[in-house]
Amino acid sequence: MTAVEWLERLTSLRAASGHEEVVFAELRRLLAPSYDRSETDAAGNLLLWRDGPPGAPRLLFTAHADQVALWLREHLPGGFARFAAPAIDPVCLPALEVEAKGRHGVVGMLPPHLRERGVEVKEGEKDLYIDFGTESALDLPAIGEPLYFATPPRQLGDDRFCAAGLDDRASVAAIALALEELRGEDLPVTVLAAFTVQEETGRGGAAFLCRGMQPDAAVVLDVTFGRQPEVAEPDLPLLGEGAAVGIGPNVPPGLHRWLESTAAAEGIPCQREPLPGDSGTDGWRLQVAGLGVPTALLSIPLTSMHSPQEVVSIRDVASCGRLLAALARSPWSSNRAGEGGAAWS
Repeated sequence: MTAVEWLERLTSLRAASGHEEVVFAELRRLLAPSYDRSETDAAGNLLLWRDGPPGAPRLLFTAHADQVALWLREHLPGGFARFAAPAIDPVCLPALEVEAKGRHGVVGMLPPHLRERGVEVKEGEKDLYIDFGTESALDLPAIGEPLYFATPPRQLGDDRFCAAGLDDRASVAAIALALEELRGEDLPVTVLAAFTVQEETGRGGAAFLCRGMQPDAAVVLDVTFGRQPEVAEPDLPLLGEGAAVGIGPNVPPGLHRWLESTAAAEGIPCQREPLPGDSGTDGWRLQVAGLGVPTALLSIPLTSMHSPQEVVSIRDVASCGRLLAALARSPWSSNRAGEGGAAWS
């Protein structure tokens, strides 16, 4: 499948935190020829193993499968409902169509005609509601159900793709592309592709990911803030210039050098992203999971994060998949520094 086909397929699935199984089922089915075995760990993460030679080092690629969503919290008379919108700016919600288990609704707001004259009102989630168009509370989604943006995925121009849930299905697509590219090849490593749960609600899946697995190194994939007009920071990564390699105190120097040198050798574009502290990704948890995992971060630039229509570059997703495949092929021992090649220093 192409990058566009993976993006279309994955963003057509709706999977809020705690509801990732629909994505996992599709990955198991579509990637079946590209992995040797699969399992689900105690936290609910999906693990796909691509076995290497006996005793081969273990290289982990991981991305989170969940997406942000609204959550229904109260039924109101007349077919209305209140909701919570964690990590979502309410400014993007009025008049938006949402969906939960086949029931569609529209986010409503106080009309400007009914506001106090001369007073500017900025709606927060407490001022908004959903109109499901029914008089019966029995027809409403249950309290606690996730509500999804009912916005279809689509390609924009030659190299942009927009959809809800590209955080982090863009990274899931990149790992899927890498597994497909590596199908049938003899590799010097065992590749483990892990798709985690509940990243958007505290990164809980990553905290349990490495129990019993003990990877020798990990590359965490996520999206990052791409440069866009209203953002003041001039050093944000640009869409279309490749994925961004994280550089900071929590990424062993040998790991980010390995990513950059492999990209350069293969002619794969990449950028740098400074990470002076918490990256806000599963990588922050993964590096201290189990007995500790040397962890790199590779981020796909994205605009309008946590909105009904996030945007990525199709080229970035495709090149990110190529880079992962190249990492899996590269000679393992020559990329590690330290005594006996045992450390990523």
